[in-house]
Amino acid sequence: MDIRQLRYFIAIAEEGQITGAAKRLKMAQPPLSQQLKQMEEELGVILVERSGKRMELTEAGHILYRQALSIVHQMEEALFEVKETGEGIRGSLSIGVSALSAYFLPEQIRLFQQRYPRITYKVWKGDTQLLNQWLERRTIEVAIVRLPHSLTNCTTIPLEEESFVLIVPADTPHASLQQIHMRDLAEVPLIMPSIPGLGIYDLIVKEFSRLGVEPHVICECPDISLIVSMVAAKVGASIVPRSAWETHRSEQIHAIEIVGTSITSSAAVVWQTGRHLSKAAKRFIEMFS
Repeated sequence: MDIRQLRYFIAIAEEGQITGAAKRLKMAQPPLSQQLKQMEEELGVILVERSGKRMELTEAGHILYRQALSIVHQMEEALFEVKETGEGIRGSLSIGVSALSAYFLPEQIRLFQQRYPRITYKVWKGDTQLLNQWLERRTIEVAIVRLPHSLTNCTTIPLEEESFVLIVPADTPHASLQQIHMRDLAEVPLIMPSIPGLGIYDLIVKEFSRLGVEPHVICECPDISLIVSMVAAKVGASIVPRSAWETHRSEQIHAIEIVGTSITSSAAVVWQTGRHLSKAAKRFIEMFS
């Protein structure tokens, strides 16, 4: 007995006659009568008894009807859930994010969640090297990173460009400034975001080189939260994207506009080129394209 036969039996039980059931199922009466006979022969019981023009369920028939309703309902629910998952309406989405782009993710997840409330998320935070590994291993499908990045074999959608600011302890002389020239930052003890060879670090160092000065780097750190904490503790100052500062504002820290430079940065959405993406990942990416 298969799910198709159970649907036939439900129609017979609810219509009370072969004629009505056949019409409901959009099939001829003789094949439906034959299906009912086969079910009774397979089970070795009588499922219906004729009473005039109507068919009444036997005790066995009532049991089969209740079970058939439950089985068909579960099957329909399962198919519906699989279909929703395939369409990106239900399922799990794994996203990687770099420290200097983490500020960007919560709002995007909130917007995506409004459209697809049944999707759940796994969020992985790491540096560019880790994100690259996770993308290659399929641990994550999509990553939010800070440009420029060194991810390999990836498709990239850049987001809005933004400027950098210098963040300094609030009770230091520099805190009284509204602007500072990029060249003058060479005299400031700097906590550099990221690490050599990756993204923002190289961008900033190359800009100092273009201006003919050498930055006074006392620390390198890829984590914006820790950078902010170290600035608040008066370890040094740091150059960070404006959005990163706005997300981690503190009364202990003052932000200064940097002039004399055209360097900007933006976050970006990236994924492995040519790799299969789930419907959930595709729909997440579509928010930015």
